[in-house]
Amino acid sequence: MSKSRRQFLTRASVGVVATAVGCRKGAQQPAAPPPGAPPAFGTAPDAGPPVSPSTFAEAEKLMQVQLTAAEREAAAGNWRKTMAPVYERRTGPRKIALDPSLAPASRWDPVLPSPDGGPAARSIRSHHE
Repeated sequence: MSKSRRQFLTRASVGVVATAVGCRKGAQQPAAPPPGAPPAFGTAPDAGPPVSPSTFAEAEKLMQVQLTAAEREAAAGNWRKTMAPVYERRTGPRKIALDPSLAPASRWDPVLPSPDGGPAARSIRSHHE
């Protein structure tokens, strides 16, 4: 191999490495997600009450599925990290207990408001009268 080939290969290799390093330094860091954006799956803080494999055994009856003992262990072990935060985002944190006798915030009533509680009865008249 001649000296010029060695020089070329050395310079080319150094140039490729320098370009790769330069690209890494100039790479943009990922921006923070906007407020309210869901976190990546499995990165949210733990949420919800702790569950056990027996919790999943009881849930199997309701969902009509069958899990192995290993699957129950895995589900119970990662529930608070993976699935509970999803439900927490969908339903919101439960911060206050509402009294069952408390009236709803809105109510739909199909009857128009009037003093007697509804339209007055009308008599039916024939066209021949």
